[in-house]
Amino acid sequence: MNISLFKVSCLFWFIYLPISSLGNEGNSSLILEGVTRVVGPGIFDYQTSKYMVRMRAWGVGFPKRNQPGYENAINFTEKKLLGKNLEIDLKVEFDLNNLKVVDVKTQDSSSSFSRDAILEGVGWHLEKETQRHGFFVMAQMRAKRNSTGIWSKNYDYWSQAKKSELITGPTMKSIMENQTMLPTIRYWVTRFGKIHRPGCSFYEKGNGELSSRPTGQDCRICGGTKRK
Repeated sequence: MNISLFKVSCLFWFIYLPISSLGNEGNSSLILEGVTRVVGPGIFDYQTSKYMVRMRAWGVGFPKRNQPGYENAINFTEKKLLGKNLEIDLKVEFDLNNLKVVDVKTQDSSSSFSRDAILEGVGWHLEKETQRHGFFVMAQMRAKRNSTGIWSKNYDYWSQAKKSELITGPTMKSIMENQTMLPTIRYWVTRFGKIHRPGCSFYEKGNGELSSRPTGQDCRICGGTKRK
């Protein structure tokens, strides 16, 4: 067979892998017995009986090659996924890069790989992709508060934020400037990412934490960050 034709055939064979072999999108979980290889941070291959399937962890972004934190991110991925049986939930059949997007857990852990990556500061929350998934929001808040991983001063992300598009929203510098100039409100953010302002009947109730720069969903009663 002509080599170029063979490459094209392999490409389409990979792209049109029947979705039935990996469960239904956004539906039931599937157990995978061992990752074949880690391709990059949060990206891995799985060998079925007939196909090689490439997948990406849902809701988490990572530094690119030659950016600070890349090696930590890929080492984290290998440590978490290689040689482990995985439980996956398919979120998107194919993204723009023809990767299956999955929420993945190892069978020896009840925690999502993506949440752990965000919590340990090896990656950041892709809020638009998850529609601000509460557990990921809280994990990133904690990582920022503790200056963990990519949120550490050892990483020059603040000055490169706009260039690399690794961080959305205000930079740390602008946050500090605003805090010195304007009075701040301490909002109560629950573990599920619901934001309550002082005076709300849910303020400081249950599990959560105080934040002057909260991320999450505003309370419908008090308005959260948007005063009613």
